[in-house]
Amino acid sequence: MLREDLQPLILPELGLTDILVRTSLWLVPRGSFVREGDRVLEVLAGEVTFDVVSPASGVLCDLHTEEDDIVNEGQVLGHIRVGA
Repeated sequence: MLREDLQPLILPELGLTDILVRTSLWLVPRGSFVREGDRVLEVLAGEVTFDVVSPASGVLCDLHTEEDDIVNEGQVLGHIRVGA
């Protein structure tokens, strides 16, 4: 039996206060396979770029933000479809 789960891609706590964080660049297009730990998205906080990595191996199936959107720590940015 095939079981599929959606694993949320969440912006981690960056330890920044009073700095707007924006989605900078999706490094992987929707529908692509990613492995756990792969860089999926870059976010920009001021002049500093942070990588958001995949929490699991699977297919990036949903993108909830577009480039230049303001995002917050803990926000779901997309989903990885994990098949087991």
